[in-house]
This record gives sequence, structure tokens and C-alpha cells, in this order.
Amino acid sequence: MHTIMGIDASLSSTGVAITSYNKEILFLQTIKTTVNSSIKERILIVHKEIESLIDRFKVHLILIENNYSGGSKEVNWIIGIIYLIAAKNLIDIKTYAPASIKKAVTGNGKASKKEMKPAIHRIYGEIKTNEHVRDALGIIHCYFEKEKD
Repeated sequence: MHTIMGIDASLSSTGVAITSYNKEILFLQTIKTTVNSSIKERILIVHKEIESLIDRFKVHLILIENNYSGGSKEVNWIIGIIYLIAAKNLIDIKTYAPASIKKAVTGNGKASKKEMKPAIHRIYGEIKTNEHVRDALGIIHCYFEKEKD
């Protein structure tokens, strides 16, 4: 089965969603790290978990929010790790601008986090999760909206 991984990159709480190409949710997770750990340890935790999930679910495509508008350096480190993992595993990566994701999910490119939550629930059903995983699902939904044309 071909699968898609959406990632909401963060050093403290990386949201991960994995779906099939028919939009079935296969797995949802937040990869958490603690501020008490060193930066190297935290990056390694995220790295190991993403690699493990790629292997477990045979991921064929990774989707992330582009961070060109200057997010935190920690988020950029995690995005760099994701690119390295993808390159190592010969997996394509697609990136989407935050406004594109919000528009695909809510119809409004300037939607707030508060507006994103009910929109994600309308798309995927009442799932019990956090904003990081909802953001990862939003990235996947954006992919399906953009690629259906």
C-alpha cells in the first residue's frame, strides 16, 4: 500500500499523520521532546521516530509546510532532518505555503488555528488529537486538493 506522511515540524511537538492515497487515516502521532534534553538528543528523537514510521508504513511521499518566511531555527533544523531522511530513503517531498494549506482546509488562506480545528473535523471526522497532528492532516488535505486537478 502506498502511503503519505504529513509532518508539522517542531522541535518540541512534531505532528505526524499518515494516510493512504484513498485518504484513509492510518496513523496519527505527536513526537514529543523535552526541553531538559540537549538539542542533539531532541533532534535524534525526531529523526529516529520519523525513520521508524517511514519503514513501518512504507511511506512514498512526505508533505511539509514550507518555512521560507523565516520560522524558528529549531523548526528549520527539523525540516533539514526530514529532507535528509527523505533523500536517504528516496522519498519525494512536497511543500505547501501556510496560506495554501489554510485555504485548502477552510477556504480562507488567512484562517486562524481556531478556524482550522472544526474544518479538519469536518474533513476527517471527530478525531481526538492536538493542533500539531491536525496541522499534519491539513497538509495532507492540501496535497489532495492541489493534486486532484
